[in-house]
Amino acid sequence: MIQPIPSATYRIQMRGDVHFGHVEQQLDYLKNLGISHLYLSPIFAAGKGSTHGYDVIDPTVVEPSLGGRDGFEKLARAAHAIGLGIILDIVPNHTAFTLENGWLRDVLKHGEKSPFAPYFDIDWAAGPIVLPLLPEPFDAMLAQGAFTVENGNWRYDGVEVPLAPGHDRAVSADDLSMLHNQQHWRLRHWELERDGISHRRFFNVTSLVGMRVEDPAVFEATHRLIIDLVEAGLVDGLRVDHIDGLADPKGYLDQLAKVLPDTPVWVEKILVGDEALDRQWKAVGTTGYEAARLIARLLTKADGIGTLDAQWRDYTGISEDFPSALNAAKLSI
Repeated sequence: MIQPIPSATYRIQMRGDVHFGHVEQQLDYLKNLGISHLYLSPIFAAGKGSTHGYDVIDPTVVEPSLGGRDGFEKLARAAHAIGLGIILDIVPNHTAFTLENGWLRDVLKHGEKSPFAPYFDIDWAAGPIVLPLLPEPFDAMLAQGAFTVENGNWRYDGVEVPLAPGHDRAVSADDLSMLHNQQHWRLRHWELERDGISHRRFFNVTSLVGMRVEDPAVFEATHRLIIDLVEAGLVDGLRVDHIDGLADPKGYLDQLAKVLPDTPVWVEKILVGDEALDRQWKAVGTTGYEAARLIARLLTKADGIGTLDAQWRDYTGISEDFPSALNAAKLSI
């Protein structure tokens, strides 16, 4: 019997050498630690070489390199057999802004006409989608003959960007420049990634693009696998990543509770000062950052703050206290 609310969890960062089979081999050891639940990082298909799994390229697929759906099922069944529950980290706010993202590739090819265009939080009025992927400025690479067109793709250095139907042929450099300007996207030097970006990012991380999960169709598409895993009895709780990034956090949690009414949900929420979690949110609680902050204070020598504060003022030349300076900086942005 899996207890509904954890008494202690063990966070496992899935990726690299840590796959489902590896974790399964450690279950007895983890059980003997006294935990009630495994707390797994995102297990969805992520970008090549991902070390964390938050750069999801397909939320409908369990990452093959971890062992795929079969490997996860085997791990979950084995964990449940010895009384350990599974809490799964999910990422509704964003997916990877990379060419590995199949939904995004379709949008790059077809623009607003793509069936996946409404999935992404893109400002179409701002112009073509900016792809800050080039190692050098566009004009310099064009002059070097670095670009070619093959099989409906714009190619350079092993990278392939899909071309719009009917605008996928070029011969000369002038043709290439014109062809580039006919696409639903524009290639830019990576150093110019903040110039003209038209997609909502995760904080300032350009390689992650916001998803419009407030749209019921997008919610369904991005949560299909999650719902299936829970209903199959493989997952016992969910940890929602970056809840504050969503357009409507409460509405999202309401929808999640509607489709998974008996599943406990925790949110990654950074509470500041005396801020409390909104009681109207359908969540058991947060992931505990506020508790970690209090524990850190307990374990930190209090009288050392005076020395640090004096050094900060001396180094920065700022006379106001740090919280005031931080608040002013946030407002100026």
